[in-house]
This record gives sequence, structure tokens and C-alpha cells, in this order.
Amino acid sequence: MAEGGPLQEYSNDDTSIQFCRLLDCPICLEQMHQPKSLPCLHSYCEECLGTYIVTDLSGDMAAATSFPCPVCRKITSPVDPSESKETWARQFPTNNLVQKFATLTKKTDTSSYCGPCKRKKNMLTPAKFFCRTNVMMFCEVCKENVHDLAHEDCDIVSITDENYEVLQNKPVHTCSTHNEKIDWYCEDHKFIGCSACIITEHRQCDTVKTVTEYLEKQQQSSHLDDVENALGQAFNNMILIKKSFDDKDDAMQQCQENDLKSISDLRQNFISYLDQKQDELTQDLTSKYKAEKAKVDISRQKCSRLMAAIQNTKDASRTAAQTVDHIEMIQLFHRGQTEIAAYNDLIVNISSSKSVTIKHDIDTNLATIDQSSPLSLGRILVEEQPCSLPDGVDRISNHTTLSNNRVTKVKTLNITVPTDKTYCTAHGVVLMENRNIVISDHQNDCLKLFSSEGKCLDVLNIGGWPHDLCLMNNRKVAVAVSNIKVGIHVVNVHQSTLTLSNVIKTPHGCYGISFIDGKFMVSTPKDIYRVGMDGKTAKVHSFSNSCHHLVCCPVRNLTYASILTSKDAIVTKLSSSGQTCVMEVGVVDGGMGIDVDNDGNLYVCGQKSKNVVQISACGTRIRELLTVKDGIDKPRAISVRGDRLVVTNESSADRNNVNVYQLC
Repeated sequence: MAEGGPLQEYSNDDTSIQFCRLLDCPICLEQMHQPKSLPCLHSYCEECLGTYIVTDLSGDMAAATSFPCPVCRKITSPVDPSESKETWARQFPTNNLVQKFATLTKKTDTSSYCGPCKRKKNMLTPAKFFCRTNVMMFCEVCKENVHDLAHEDCDIVSITDENYEVLQNKPVHTCSTHNEKIDWYCEDHKFIGCSACIITEHRQCDTVKTVTEYLEKQQQSSHLDDVENALGQAFNNMILIKKSFDDKDDAMQQCQENDLKSISDLRQNFISYLDQKQDELTQDLTSKYKAEKAKVDISRQKCSRLMAAIQNTKDASRTAAQTVDHIEMIQLFHRGQTEIAAYNDLIVNISSSKSVTIKHDIDTNLATIDQSSPLSLGRILVEEQPCSLPDGVDRISNHTTLSNNRVTKVKTLNITVPTDKTYCTAHGVVLMENRNIVISDHQNDCLKLFSSEGKCLDVLNIGGWPHDLCLMNNRKVAVAVSNIKVGIHVVNVHQSTLTLSNVIKTPHGCYGISFIDGKFMVSTPKDIYRVGMDGKTAKVHSFSNSCHHLVCCPVRNLTYASILTSKDAIVTKLSSSGQTCVMEVGVVDGGMGIDVDNDGNLYVCGQKSKNVVQISACGTRIRELLTVKDGIDKPRAISVRGDRLVVTNESSADRNNVNVYQLC
């Protein structure tokens, strides 16, 4: 936890205040001590982060192996979840940039005297130049007779220059591996490094630029301005949301006070006979109020933390711009995108939640009391309504861009084998980690395993109609079966063989399938069921049209469904709070195969539109990857892994083949 209280100001300018805010821990709101950085780029005191993890993962969450970031709520896993939760915070990397800023703030001003003259015992010779390369000050004589004789390419400035303070304190970023200046950026891998890193690890990459060139590109395309404007809009909207929660809290408090007074007034008519009833109702009202108030407090706390993170990012971005810190600006650019995504998730959660009103309901027969009056103080009613956002608050487009990678066909694999009874129809496909391919051949009732070169390694008879496939881990897949041996067939995938592990029977035939959090989601096809490994089945969603393919996104803990025929949604997001349309009918028609990459981007097969499209994680960016020109005709199933994707077709001319593509 931070020690010594808030960071003391060492100057009165805006830059120092912004530095102080950058060094504040979002949990304890004091200067960070032993700062630890999470993968989402938010940093906290090591002790504060450790206390938060232990508290958040207590009780029912004690068995969890990950936790949400306190600011953006992104699910984060420690390096070694098997260790005690008290040590998880220690596993994350130290934020050296924060430590460096902290060191800078503690430095006291020293008089500017010539370094070489000090060595000659002339301690008070005023300096007029500062060499950032050698980190030394020189008078005019020593600059000409000492510095300029030995150095030609140094970064030397006059200390009378108005930018001297900024140039003197401008951080110099060096590579921790090669101890060289960091000045290159690989767009393919989003990697910042020195020239040695680029030569040894990224010389095969397509787009490598200097950090200055990359930042100029972002500035020219207005992405930096877009993100800053979006952050400003998000922050203003968060003010309105927080105010709405404050107003709701005041209204609930006033409602509680009025109801308690109403109960007390009515109790006076019954005198002491109904004292016990009053106590029961009061306890009921108070407990329900506390429960709902706790929910409002949690939502308000989320807003406050996200507001603080957005404000810190905005302030840090201005500081980085003033100090011309390109690397910091790139990191803040990506952090801003993450916070906008967190803001949009919060808006979705609020929109899908319920607003609760608690009221004291009084029987009208109690207006006057006589022998026939019922002995009752009424009841406490809890009414739910859809939660509404403040006027002007809505989702904000996140200025992330889909990659501009080209898609080229690597090869076409013929999936027919001698044991086939008829033509092939590949309803499901999975691309394994070693680039072997598993196909579910619906027409021939089997699974087929092919090498990356196209050689058939094994065939496993299913004895039913296999449909969609999903990956459970690097050595296990599951297939949905709709006839005879109805249910979920779990199959082990070895280097060159397929073996049936077990069959989970279901009351309905299965079509689409995905696997998340140790449970399956299957379509039947208009209903969605959650199925446990023990066979327990629960209906969770329904569609008006057929769904033949599902996919899960572990990063966002969501399931997506593609709809075959619909007038509205083609891709739908499924969560505990309901269904949300991700893409309407338009570019894609007749949704079939669907998959998701490591960045959360979706890939959808349009069987009627004869194309394959890529959709950004937030659903605001769509581009066609493959069309008829690329040989796509009635695409059925798709699997994406890394920079490769496999697509199957149902057209009569190409149903015995699958196509392998490369993103390059």
C-alpha cells in the first residue's frame, strides 16, 4: 500500500499536477508503492492489488483462477494460478515508468554550474549548455574546449531555451534486453523495441516503422484525436450516469423515510397490538432497501473507478504529448481503447439491468379501525422496471480498426476417403494447434482427421448425423449429433488418430455447439440449452429462426450465435442478461459458420450472400474477407487459429473440398 501520504507537489505548473495524478493508485488514491502493471495496462500498489484479489475472490469465488481488473473489469489471470492468492499480485511485472516518474518528482532543484569547472575546483562557474547525451552542463569555454573536441553528434541544448526543463527531464527509453534506445514499432505484432529487437525477431514482418513515423500516421488518420474525443464524451456521460445513481439513491432514501413514517402512523391506530407486525415490516423494508442500495453502490463505484481511469488516461496523454514521449503516447492510445470498450460494456450492463422501486402498500380497509378490520400493517412491494440511461448517454464507437491483412488461399484439401458411401458435406471444422484439421462429415456419419498437407490420418465413425464442432482444449474436440446417437460426442485428437472419449446424451438433437466455463452451449436448432459434463440440461434462450453454429469468446465470457434465416439479426450475442444483436441482415445473409480470434474479432459465413466477413469485437467495424471471386460458394463452416483459417463449402461443385487461407 502507498506510504507517506499523497505525493507532495514539487512545482506549481500543470505538468507536475498531471505527473502526480499519473502516479496515484486507483485503489488507495495515494502515490503508488511498488507499482504492479496488469495486462490491460492499469497499475496499482502491490499491496493494494493483493488485498483486492484476496477480497474479491473470497467466499463463493474462492475457487476462481482469474479476477477482474478493478478499473476496466477485464478478466485477468496470474502467471501461476496454482500459487496462493496472496502471492498473485507479486507475479505481475513492475511498472518501471511509474517508478522513474516517482524518482523524478523527488529530485530537488540544483543550481546550474559547469561540470568540468567543478572538477577544477571552480565550483560556481555558471553553465549555459546542457548535453542530454552525457547528462552534463557546460559553460561556453568548456563546451568549446572540452565537449566539442570529443563529441559531434550529442543532443546539446541551451539552458536559456524555454523548452530546457522539458528536454532535460524527457525520459530516455532503453531496451531491457539489449540496453539500446527504443525507437522502432512493429505494426504486425504491436511491439515497441530497439533496432536489435527488430533485426532479431521482426525482420520478416511487413510493417515496421520508427515510433515517430507510426505516431505521425495515427495523428494524420486522426485516431489519436478520435480516441481523446471519445474519452471526453465517455467522461461527460459518466458524470450524467453517476448523477442518475445519486438521484436514485436520494429518491430511495426519501421513499424509505416516507414509508417508515407511514408504517409508524398506522401503527398508532393499532396501539401496541401491532408492534410486532411493525417490526417485521420495518425489517423487511430495511433489508430489501439495503440489498438494492448495495447494488446501486456497486454500480456507482464502477462508474467512479472508470471515470478516474479515463481522467488519468486523458491527463497522461497530454503529458506525453508535451514531453514528446512517443512510446508513452502509443501505450496510452491502446489503453484508451480498452477503457472505451469497458465503458461500452458498462452501458450494455446498465441497459439490460432492472430498476427497483420499493414501496409500502396499505390496505384501503385500514382507513378506519373497527372490530371487522383486518389486523395488518400492509406489505412491502418490490417492483421492477427496465433501467433507463440518462438522456444523451449511449454507446461510443471505439476507434479500433480491423487489420488490413490480405487473405490468400494456401491450398485446397480433398476430404473424400475410400470408406465414403456418398459425397461429403462438412458441417463442422476445427483447425488444431499443430495445423491438423478435423472435419465432421454429416453425409458419411463420421469425423475425419487431416494433416496440414492434406493427408487423411484417421476416420472415426459417429453412427449418427454430426454437425458443428468446437474445440475443448488442444487435444480434445466435441461434435453435436442430431440423429440416432443424439447428444454431444467428446473426441480425443492425437497426433494421427481420433478416439471417442465419451457421449453426453441430450433429450434433443444437437446442431450448433460451443464450450465455455466447463459447460456446453448447444442449439436444437431454435432453442439454446446449457449442458453440463454430467448431462444436466437447461434451456437458456430461444430463436424464431434456425441456428446451426455457435462459438464462445473466452476473453469476454460470451457466446455468439449465427442465424440462418432472419429479417433482423444474423449474429446474436448471448449472455445471462439476454440476447443482443451484433449484426443485422445486410453484408451477410444466411448465417452459418462462426468463429472468433484471439482479439475477439468474429468471422461469419454467409451462405446466401456467398461470403465470409470479419466483425470487430464491439460490432462497429465489418469487412468482407472472402467473396465469390475468392472461390467462396455457399460457405458452411469456418475455423480460425492465428493467421490461418479453414472454410468448408456446401455447393455441389466444391462440397468434397475445404479451402485453407492465410492472413498476410
